[in-house]
Amino acid sequence: MRGFLLEDDPRHAAHVIDCLAATDIEISHFSTAGAFFKGLAAATPQMIVLDWGLPDLNGFEVLRKVREHHGLRIPIVMLTSVDSEDLVVAALEAGADDFLTKPVARPVLRARLQALARRVSQVPVIYRGRLTFGSFHLDYAGQSVVDVDAPEERFALTPREFDLIWLLMNNPDRFIPRAELLAAVWGKASEVATHTLAQHVHAVRKKLGLARRGIRLVAVYGSGYRLESPAG
Repeated sequence: MRGFLLEDDPRHAAHVIDCLAATDIEISHFSTAGAFFKGLAAATPQMIVLDWGLPDLNGFEVLRKVREHHGLRIPIVMLTSVDSEDLVVAALEAGADDFLTKPVARPVLRARLQALARRVSQVPVIYRGRLTFGSFHLDYAGQSVVDVDAPEERFALTPREFDLIWLLMNNPDRFIPRAELLAAVWGKASEVATHTLAQHVHAVRKKLGLARRGIRLVAVYGSGYRLESPAG
């Protein structure tokens, strides 16, 4: 399992990494928000451990940006040296899954992160691995789409567009209600408007060139969508 650690203090970073050395959580460490977001653009972790105080961007803003672009599907643990109930509430309301005050005892830190890891391991198969749909090959971990009939073509999907097409291609010829799509891509607590889903469907159709490939992604009675299997 891949985990990202964003921590600017080398001692605290080493503490977290040492705590997880005997687990199956492989940590990639970043000391600045800038480096973290570059790493996040290249690969999607299964867990994020995030320090509140950073040199280039505060942890709250990092948390907000991750939730904005990746929804609720990546568990995030916040770390801070400030013991404040208001801070805990703010972090949890912004989308953190857990909140720990530094210094954290090794057994406690290891147990909390492994508990989150178990939660990730229970995520449905739909959110991991690779899949093939017609000539499209998708890799969830790498967030990549390749058309084997046109390997030189590049597809620049946002994380939510990728989650949307991943869900649809995992369920060919099945009608999926709008509510199910919104919950899967934006999170169950999301208040995203249905027109946002329609905009993402339009973007996926256009970016992947579904029409010219003879693939139909159809709206069903204005209440959901169905991706039809390619002919042949």
